[in-house]
Amino acid sequence: MKFIHAADLHLDSPFEGLQHLPKTLWQRVHEAPFKATEKMVTDAIGQQVDFVLLVGDLFDRETQSVQAQVFLNEQLQRLIDAKIAVLVSFGNHDYITDDQQLSLPEGVRVFGSDVTTEMLTTHDHTRVAISGFSYADRWLEEDVVPQFPSRGTADFQIGMLHGAVKQGAVNHYAPFAVSELAATHYDYWALGHIHKPSVLSEQPPIIYAGTLQGRHKLESGEHGYQLVSSQGQQLNHQFVPADSLRWSSLSLTVDETTTDVKLIETVQAALKAVKPDVFELIELKLTGIEKLSASMLSRLNDGTWLERFDQTQKRTYQQSHTWVYEVTVAPTDQPVQYAKLDAAFWQRAQATVFTADNVEMTAGKLMQYPFIADHLRDPQTTARLTDRAKNELLAQSRLEDDNDADHDN
Repeated sequence: MKFIHAADLHLDSPFEGLQHLPKTLWQRVHEAPFKATEKMVTDAIGQQVDFVLLVGDLFDRETQSVQAQVFLNEQLQRLIDAKIAVLVSFGNHDYITDDQQLSLPEGVRVFGSDVTTEMLTTHDHTRVAISGFSYADRWLEEDVVPQFPSRGTADFQIGMLHGAVKQGAVNHYAPFAVSELAATHYDYWALGHIHKPSVLSEQPPIIYAGTLQGRHKLESGEHGYQLVSSQGQQLNHQFVPADSLRWSSLSLTVDETTTDVKLIETVQAALKAVKPDVFELIELKLTGIEKLSASMLSRLNDGTWLERFDQTQKRTYQQSHTWVYEVTVAPTDQPVQYAKLDAAFWQRAQATVFTADNVEMTAGKLMQYPFIADHLRDPQTTARLTDRAKNELLAQSRLEDDNDADHDN
């Protein structure tokens, strides 16, 4: 027996913040989730798997575009035509609604809002029981695991669960504990919702397939699906990449000799050495900024340098298979005198101003949107805001020093 476990296709993902890319590259980025899905389907047919499990968030929004619906139907029909069973559950992004117009090909088995079980008999006469459910709303705060049936007499029992491990008092996405999944004695738990591929348990396998295609820099590294096969009474799993582009980072150190041209040349040389297997979208991380001139630091902070580098990238990205989409200037670890701003005052202000509560208060009504709220509540978001403020203050300090020097002369 052999099957594919995939999740979080997120067709129609917006890839926000990359609209400045060249048209050809932007089209490639926009199509990446579709390409990853198509590759997974092609692999399933080539591997002659018995069935495919799609564990939630097939689409990025509860309202899907016609393009995304037609594409998914075409790909699922390819599986059906190849005599491969398809089992689908919907998650928090594509939850089932009363007026939902989505229609999938005949033969695709879709789980409803209640936990049910589908029975399959594979080509080698293996009997498989697959239990799962779909979200009926954006949030599902209930632990659904107790609703899953006890292990039956099938050769293999598999659970499909789009959710997250319980953390704290508030859990919006079908919370569960790894121990309670293991206690069901199922042979495999196919998980969705977390986009980073990860194995929570090997015995039994409790696995997040991850998203097929990383959508932003927090989803860096390889993305794909799990290819699972039986060996006796054991199920062995293998991660298979399916993504057509990846998010990565490049770290460089600058100094007092760094100029616009020199940095462009240094970055170009570093990109040539990358030689990626698939196209990479790269965040350029710079350290040593305390040695930069005031004007150079300002151009890095306000995006002027990146705009200039983009002109070079437009001529070279197709050969290098890379594109630097963002420059992150790491704040200096050394004490900086902020000229007209007392350093001690900055330290006190930093502690009182850059807090999670103040970020939420500033965001106001935007906090009603879960994906924005999750991002702004992330401690890394507050840290990045603090770093950006430090860099702006450092640049302002350097400009003030230069102006003072000019007046002295």
